[in-house]
Amino acid sequence: METDDIKIATFHSHYGAMMFRRRMGGDAKLVPVPRSLSSSCGTAVVFTSCFDVTKTDENTEAVYERNSDEWRVIWKR
Repeated sequence: METDDIKIATFHSHYGAMMFRRRMGGDAKLVPVPRSLSSSCGTAVVFTSCFDVTKTDENTEAVYERNSDEWRVIWKR
């Protein structure tokens, strides 16, 4: 994955993370939430494809985009 294109989504539940990964398809992967971010369940989905808000559900907390060495919020419930 190119580091410039990385996005990460956080969730309220592990099930929410698994379902989001399935909906995203492609290169989406389940990963532990980075320490610099907060999450209820500790599981995140990292992906490089375009973010589509219709892929989120009530379990999705936020989506972040990599900006240099920091994460920038691009969507939050």
